[in-house]
Amino acid sequence: MIEESVKAVKEAEAKAVELISDAKKKADAIVQEARRDAEQILADVEIECRKAQADRMDAAKAEGDKALSEAEAESARDVEALKALTGSRMADAREAVIRELVG
Repeated sequence: MIEESVKAVKEAEAKAVELISDAKKKADAIVQEARRDAEQILADVEIECRKAQADRMDAAKAEGDKALSEAEAESARDVEALKALTGSRMADAREAVIRELVG
C-alpha cells in the first residue's frame, strides 16, 4: 500500500512537471504571438500616420497653389489697373513735355 502511495505521488509529481512544462510553452507561445501582433499594429499605425501626413501635405500644397493662383490673378488685375491709370497720364505728360520744349 505504501508502494502504491509512493508510486501515485511520483506519478502526480511527473504529471505536475509535465503540466508546468506545457504551461510554460503555452505562455511563451502567447507572448510571442502578442509580440508579433504588437509589431503588426505598430507597422499599421506607422502606415496610417504616413498616409495621413501625406494627405495633409497634399492639402497644404493645394491650398498654397490656390493662394498663389489668387495672388497672381490679383497682381495681374493690379497691373492692368495701373496701366489704365498711367495710360491717360502718359499722354498728359507727353503733351506737357512737348509744350515745354516747343514753348
